[in-house]
Amino acid sequence: MSFERSRLYSEAFLQDQPGTSHQEQDFFRQQLIAMRGRVEPLVARVLKDMPGYTVHDITHLDALWETASLVAGDALILRPSEAFVFGAAILLHDAAMSLAAYPGGIDELKSLVEWGDFAALASSSKASSPTEGEIMTNVLRILHARHAEELATQGWPSSPSGATEFLIQDNDIRRFYGPAIGVIAQSHWWPITRVAANLDSHLGSMPPYSSFSVDRLQLACLLRVADAIHLDRRRAPPFVRALERPRGVSDLHWAFQGRLSFPRIEGDALQFTAGEPCPIGESESWWLGFDALVLADRELRETDLLLRDRGRVGLRARRVKGVQDPRELAQDVPVLGWKPVNSPFHVSDVPRIISILGGSKLYGNDWRVPLRELLQNAIDAVRARRHLQSNSNLGQIDVELFLRGDDFWLSVEDDGVGMSEHVLTHNLVDFGSSLWRSTTVTEEFPGLAAKGMSAIGRFGIGFFSVFMIAEEVRVITRRFDHAASDALQLLFNNGVDSRPVVAPARPETAPRNGGTRVELKLHGRPRNGDRFQFVVPRDKSPEPDPYESAFRVSLSSADLCELVKQLAPCADVLIRVTEERTTAVAVTPEDWISCAPHELLGRLISSKPKLLSGYLHQLMRPIISEDGKTIGRAAIWPSLSAGSQTGVLVAEGFRVQAIPHLAGVLVGKVDTAVRNSGSAIADEAAFKEWATEQTPLISKTAIPDETKALMAEIILELGGSIGDLPIIRRGDVWYSGKKMKTALRSINQCTVYVGDVDYDEDDDVSASSFHHWFELSSDIFVIPKLSSTFTSRSQKSRRRSDRPSHLLREFDRLLQQVWKKDWEELDESVVIGEVNGTDIYRTATIYKRS
Repeated sequence: MSFERSRLYSEAFLQDQPGTSHQEQDFFRQQLIAMRGRVEPLVARVLKDMPGYTVHDITHLDALWETASLVAGDALILRPSEAFVFGAAILLHDAAMSLAAYPGGIDELKSLVEWGDFAALASSSKASSPTEGEIMTNVLRILHARHAEELATQGWPSSPSGATEFLIQDNDIRRFYGPAIGVIAQSHWWPITRVAANLDSHLGSMPPYSSFSVDRLQLACLLRVADAIHLDRRRAPPFVRALERPRGVSDLHWAFQGRLSFPRIEGDALQFTAGEPCPIGESESWWLGFDALVLADRELRETDLLLRDRGRVGLRARRVKGVQDPRELAQDVPVLGWKPVNSPFHVSDVPRIISILGGSKLYGNDWRVPLRELLQNAIDAVRARRHLQSNSNLGQIDVELFLRGDDFWLSVEDDGVGMSEHVLTHNLVDFGSSLWRSTTVTEEFPGLAAKGMSAIGRFGIGFFSVFMIAEEVRVITRRFDHAASDALQLLFNNGVDSRPVVAPARPETAPRNGGTRVELKLHGRPRNGDRFQFVVPRDKSPEPDPYESAFRVSLSSADLCELVKQLAPCADVLIRVTEERTTAVAVTPEDWISCAPHELLGRLISSKPKLLSGYLHQLMRPIISEDGKTIGRAAIWPSLSAGSQTGVLVAEGFRVQAIPHLAGVLVGKVDTAVRNSGSAIADEAAFKEWATEQTPLISKTAIPDETKALMAEIILELGGSIGDLPIIRRGDVWYSGKKMKTALRSINQCTVYVGDVDYDEDDDVSASSFHHWFELSSDIFVIPKLSSTFTSRSQKSRRRSDRPSHLLREFDRLLQQVWKKDWEELDESVVIGEVNGTDIYRTATIYKRS
């Protein structure tokens, strides 16, 4: 076997060593060979359970003796006990990538929190649920390093005798060396800093088997570099590739590694070569291999530096040749018909991109966004803690505006899960990456995704919006399960133009019960006359968008508390606001369902129409879905213009956009990263029932008949029944459906006009005269019309000139009932009214009974 001829193996077990007996060498060699024989059938199953992955069987494990011997320093000699521990760690480091590594099989894997977490994460990011095989493959990959630590001491029940089988058969050896073998095997997936912190120690000798200690750090470093550089064709045999037929990225790995020969040493560099050039059609595989060699280069450099810093024998190979320039690598790993020019997508000015995409260029001139994003992040943190501690009543958010010296500061503090140093320095500042939708969440908070954690944050860019209104930003955080002394702070002293600084936080400044506080030094006093408004510097404030919703533009708030209510009208977490040393409760969990109608509407719009205010308490009703959930609370109310809209779509408790033709709230989801567009929960049955319920409520009010008719139009659009609400008028008389049927029985012809009669340039009168003196003909039936749609499928306001009139369809239905089929209709230009004796013509529909 080739591994027995490797330098490290041969010197440890086969050659004479000063102070080492042949009995000791034979004992540990036999232990390792016996263990290898048991691991071999285990890793033979990896390719079956991890389809598409390159070879992880015994040939890969044997090859690590060769790669380790190649890069190890010439002065490094392993004693037999060390060589046994090293060889055993090699055997176990990938062995848990097989389902057979779990004695309980698939049922054991399914019982782990990681199974539920990955299934939940995969389902939230894909249109369809992942298959059991897809989940198993990914969970095995995620867990293989951690579970490797257990394999050295884990037993497999043997049937039918009931005995237990172990990979290390000798009980004494397993108990003494097993834990060290396991942790070294696991460490190949650790960051190098964790290896340095946790493994810089020796395991003492084990009399009477050995008188030599085991250097955990040396062996862990040797394993990680040996594994990182094993990229030759033994990992991806071409014939096995033809049989397995891997796809996608997996096939790229196979293609590149299938070309590589075993590396060689050139000076202090590791040189990879290939005999067969890579054609242009497989260039992606070459670049993937280039990236793999870059990672191998980093492992060599970091590991060699660590070993030398800690007084250990350094590596013989400290870098990979050619990774600094792809053209240089192409001399050893050739290409055919193309040139490897290193021109991937690259951002040369990272701060500028962040300031653009994370600020005003993305969010427009909406200065409210930074506070909204901070509140959303805080609610996500509280929700996570609620799930982890199985307590839905936990959590609150405190928003405060205060003076520090002469400067105004805004603070948003939650008592959620808080952040570890890794999350604070990676996920928070990783532009475009959301913690809640990454696998990091399964490492930080195992079981959270499986418990149904629903995060508002989706895109990983919202935090950067704070730099629209502040340059100096402080993030103080403490994990809820860590001591106050572990609190950290991340300081942005000059926006995104300089690197943030992480430092310990004074315990007394950290959130008392865990959580996070974000402090912003604002650009000036947040006032604009009698309105509350954050200052956005001119260079960060684009020109107003002429197409931005008038509803959003006209929304104003008198103070910080009112602004919080407008941003998070339906939040499920208590939010308190302190301004000028006065504290008030802005929102309590789910209070939008039960608070007074005027209180709810006051959170949504700056000023309520007078007519609506008089009847809101009579009309506002909950919208209940078929599964019993409240998906809205509103009253029918027609919007005659974008500026008169009184309804709001909310998602996860936060305002998204204006909704036409209702007064109140609809629950939905966001469609864009800007969070200014969304759609309501689609439940047509619920909307139909709610709309029908509105009919008798509207009938009992003294609302003018024209407004009632428009309300009937909305009810019909939602599929509801309008009862005796007015639908059409002639002169000053309004007709309900019942009254119109009676009228149709006594007439044989009628002229119907749909919509408002507006001034036309072809009229023989001036616009001023028309607006002052136009009188509608007394024999014309007029049906009012709305210009924007409102459907339960999408709650976006769409203004269109060809919007169908549901009242006209209702009129047609009445004609069918009364006149049966004995009638015809004709569109003609008719006199519809007059202005001081001058006839006004419009195209109307004439209905004639045969």
